[in-house]
Amino acid sequence: MPALVALVLLVGELATFWGFTAPVNRATENWTTLPANWQELRAQWEYSHAVRAILYVVALGALVMSLLDWRAEA
Repeated sequence: MPALVALVLLVGELATFWGFTAPVNRATENWTTLPANWQELRAQWEYSHAVRAILYVVALGALVMSLLDWRAEA
């Protein structure tokens, strides 16, 4: 079960990237140009990275729990 949770979290991370981070990268041409609303885009980009980092850490914890649970059963 923890491995399934990790999978769901990693899918959520990918959805966050493609839904929030990648559009900002395209709008700013990977931060080589600054559109008029660049401050809002920067905030979206930073928050999406923070959410992705949290999802990664929790997914890693779920994978470790899965490993510990598997070792306990063996």
